[in-house]
This record gives sequence, structure tokens and C-alpha cells, in this order.
Amino acid sequence: MPANFTEEQRKVIRKSLLTIGYDLIREVGLKKMKVSLIAERAEIATGTFYHFFESKETYVSALIEEQEKVWKEQMISGVKSYGKLTLEQAVRIFRESFRKENNILMEFTLDDWIWLKSHRTKDGLFSKGHDELEVQQYLACIDGIRPDLDIRIIINFFKTIYSMAQNRDTFIDEVFETNVDMIFECIYNYVVIQDEK
Repeated sequence: MPANFTEEQRKVIRKSLLTIGYDLIREVGLKKMKVSLIAERAEIATGTFYHFFESKETYVSALIEEQEKVWKEQMISGVKSYGKLTLEQAVRIFRESFRKENNILMEFTLDDWIWLKSHRTKDGLFSKGHDELEVQQYLACIDGIRPDLDIRIIINFFKTIYSMAQNRDTFIDEVFETNVDMIFECIYNYVVIQDEK
């Protein structure tokens, strides 16, 4: 029997569930995050969780989609303010989106990525087609990009950052963010029209 919530109550509960998900990923990790724990934190019955998400997999997809929505809104906001973004503005937005506090994927451990990869069959998240489409959408908002750009190189730069994050405990923490800054400098140098350097 479906739970009877008003539309407003559904919005509040869903938002709470998403916030709890981000917190639990930071606390226990994605792989160890159980639906029963999510429901307990949200002070709802475990069965009620399934009125909002059909599975943990769809819940995790919603967490990632919500985050991507924020990034896209930042890009759209910049485009509305300035027309197309300059490459410098876009790189700044992307760099901010790769900080732990702004990107839950930067919190994932290797175990979390393995779990995600083995449970993402429905939405194609991180598939070549998904990644290429997403990067093309972002690039359409940016001026000053070289015409012979190979978006696969940019995708691999981003995946390099995520690979570093999942193995963060093996890096020297004090300079980790500097290493990420340097990757973004490489991205900028690759993407910029060559005669603008």
C-alpha cells in the first residue's frame, strides 16, 4: 500500500534522503551504506524508502544526478550572465566541482567505485556515450576552445582525478589539491585555442 504523503511532504522527505545519502557516503562509504540505515536516519520505515527510490542503485543515481544538476545550473547561470563562458570561467567552475565538499564522487573509495560499477547497468552512468554527451553539453557553453579538440582526452583527465581520489590515502595529502590544480592546468592548456596561449 503506497504511503500517503502530500506533494510538499514528498519533496521534503526526498531532499532529506538525498542529504542523508551524502552524509552516509562520507561516514561509512557507498558500499556499506544500507537502505535500512538511510531510512533510520530519515526517521522513516525502510519500506517507505521504496516509495521514493526503487532500489539503492536508483537512489545512488539520484544522488549523482542531483549533484550534476547543480553543476549544470552553475554553467547555465554563467551563460545567462555572460553569454558563453570564457575558458577560464569554465575551468574555474569545473575545478570547484572537483572539490570534496562539492563532489561526492571525490569521497568514493576504490570499494565504492567497484560497487558503483557493478550496479550501474540501468543508467549507463560513466559509460563512454554518457560521458561524451555530458562533456559535449558543457563544451557548447564555452568560448575559446580549439576546433580539433578530442573530448575523450578531457574525459580521461577527469577520470584521472577520480582515480586519484579513490586512492587518496596513498597520496601526500598536503599537496593533493595542488596536484588536481595541475591537472586542470593541463586541461586548460589542451583545450585552449593554440594561438591564444
